[in-house]
Amino acid sequence: MINININNTDLIAMCELKVILKGKTIMEDVVRITKEKDTIKLQSLLGETKTIRGIIVDVNLIKQEAIIEST
Repeated sequence: MINININNTDLIAMCELKVILKGKTIMEDVVRITKEKDTIKLQSLLGETKTIRGIIVDVNLIKQEAIIEST
């Protein structure tokens, strides 16, 4: 979550990501990415989880996406 104050007005922006694997979006609204031994655990804003194999190549908050590469 990002708190921004513009002209004495507080704005809050959520940083939710879409996760891309092999050029395809595999999950949206991801708020947590956790690296476990040889997997990556993704968790959405609503608590949905998905576990995948791969490595994190890029996380871009401007584009709101995370790129995962297969291992």
